[in-house]
Amino acid sequence: MFHSSILRHLALALLLFLGSFAASFAQTLVPQEQTIADYMVNSPDQGRPYMVLDPIIEAVARARAKDMAVRNYFSHVNPDGVAANYLLAQAGYQLPAWWGTDPTANYVESIAAGYASASSTWTAWMNSPDHKVHILGQNSFFATETHYGVGYYYDPNSTYKYYWVIITAPPQPIAIITPAPSAQVTTASVAVAGTTDPGADAASVQFCVANASGTSAYQPATGATSWSGTADGFAPGPNLLIAQSLDGSGNVLATATCAFTYVVEGTLSVAVSGSGSVTSAFAGVTTQPVGESVTLRASPASGSVFTGWSGSVVSGSASLTFVMQDGMSLQANFEPNPFPPVSGAYYGILTAGSGAQTGIAGLTVSSAGLVTGRIQLSGTVWTFTGALDPSGAATIAIPQTGQAPVTLTVQADLTGGSGQITGALSDGADTFGFSASQSTFNAAANAAPQAGRYTLVLSPNPAATGTSVPQGNGYAAIVVDAGGDARVAGCLADGTPYVLSGHVANDGTLALYGVPQGARAGSSLNGLLTFRSTDVSDLDGTLTWTRIPDSHDLYYPAGFVTQLPAVGSLFVRPAAGFRPVDVTPGLATAGFGGGNLPQTINVPMMISQADRVAMVTPGQPRVSVGINPYSGVVTGSFVMPDGNLRRSVGGVVLQKQESAFGFFRGINQCGYFSLIPESQVSTD
Repeated sequence: MFHSSILRHLALALLLFLGSFAASFAQTLVPQEQTIADYMVNSPDQGRPYMVLDPIIEAVARARAKDMAVRNYFSHVNPDGVAANYLLAQAGYQLPAWWGTDPTANYVESIAAGYASASSTWTAWMNSPDHKVHILGQNSFFATETHYGVGYYYDPNSTYKYYWVIITAPPQPIAIITPAPSAQVTTASVAVAGTTDPGADAASVQFCVANASGTSAYQPATGATSWSGTADGFAPGPNLLIAQSLDGSGNVLATATCAFTYVVEGTLSVAVSGSGSVTSAFAGVTTQPVGESVTLRASPASGSVFTGWSGSVVSGSASLTFVMQDGMSLQANFEPNPFPPVSGAYYGILTAGSGAQTGIAGLTVSSAGLVTGRIQLSGTVWTFTGALDPSGAATIAIPQTGQAPVTLTVQADLTGGSGQITGALSDGADTFGFSASQSTFNAAANAAPQAGRYTLVLSPNPAATGTSVPQGNGYAAIVVDAGGDARVAGCLADGTPYVLSGHVANDGTLALYGVPQGARAGSSLNGLLTFRSTDVSDLDGTLTWTRIPDSHDLYYPAGFVTQLPAVGSLFVRPAAGFRPVDVTPGLATAGFGGGNLPQTINVPMMISQADRVAMVTPGQPRVSVGINPYSGVVTGSFVMPDGNLRRSVGGVVLQKQESAFGFFRGINQCGYFSLIPESQVSTD
């Protein structure tokens, strides 16, 4: 069959024409593939009238060889359960409809594996009758498969290492060779070309373009078996080229389609001001697809910060996404980093609009302007992360479960001169302001000058007299380490213990916030202390004590909010032979008042060098007090004249005042305790 000399010459002429035409659109064969193709096309036993290297078949054949190597199998059906017929159809090659759609069917493929050379592979195929019939088209079915592709792939890590594929197929009734499937077209008109099956006797070909704007009128192509033309009328985005072959009477024989994308390109100019860079693919003047999304990122150089985009799009975000339009111009702006002077930790107290102290703010600013921190307010804790803008400002939304976000605004003084960060926290209903002070202390390089031990007295609010609030003195012992970390432990004037922690700032302030032990939710003790030396103190300030009502409390069931004036003194452990309170000759008066006492009681006392305080004249009320030489904490008791009720006493020594202050608990009220040198006791 197909062996007459006339038919052979005609077939050879057609082969040369179609082969050169199709090959211009195909992938270039690698040497191993080309050798197999030469064997097949030039074999004297080839039963096909002509053969055409088809770009779609070639792509599928090569992909098949690679897939077997990479996924390490050898079969006409791949691990996904599909074979060459299905893969050709998926690639857009039109197979005869009567072949059906069985995904495992193979009417087109021969494969080999393990042969290192093209010649040994060809010999193996020729020694296999079934393969030989297929490859050389030696029956009427395979003789019609005049289009082919050859695949080869080498993978030393696979079982067989060498994989070979030949795929043949009948010519498509009509095929579109250019543009390639899914191609991107950037010009308003393009050359289109294709082929028709010579056996279909197509008299002519026509084509049109369909897109979002509609479908153009068909226009005639030049040629039929090999046809070409110029298409236009594209719309930006998806387009569809439709080609039809016609018989001599104008009847449609077959139709082929090819989807492609029309990309309108525009000019994008991206400049840089200052020290930094932008995404390299967009730097300078480039051509980009109009209507597509473009993402640019600005990256500051060392020592600089990004300050925003200007031009066609204005944004403060380093990552910028926009829809491309022709003629867009952008500039990434960088400035010297302003943040190192304000880097460090900051601590401050939140205050309500009324001025009441309500919480504490702790922030850290990095040298790059990143702000992180923690805010405590009325028992709620928020953590946050944000970034200062080039002016030193930041607005941070702090999410809340099931509620609208809380808004935090921050403003830093970029000169670094004030050492302050101010801001406000708003929940939509209330706003709480704060001013936080910078702290740069560390034990190794910048030790805190406030390091040491202190005692603190929390006096009753002079404006809140009576029985609604405690009238005694709360107290605390404070330890500040070289890094500025402070631990405050003591008792409030109703006997409630508390432990607070904070960090001393560069300006000597210490912001404190906490919940006294065992107190109901919503109770708190917070405020600002300042380390500074005066004649009577080494630190002072005001703490706000909020006690939530508790009907079970014997002393203050209604609760209260009161301001406690705070006075503190450095405490130095007395040397051997010296008193913890430098009183000469050691005489002092212990005073007791309030706390259900019928009257104020003053008892002469002697402070010994052994840290004991004894009554000058034994009697009633009996008073017993001791002073801890390490912390300055005072503990003791007194017994009323009737001898039936003992009252416990607690307080601290203020060495700078040569005195001690504290409290005691009465029947249902709390009173004050003091230990004052005889020289300071009024004789009025």
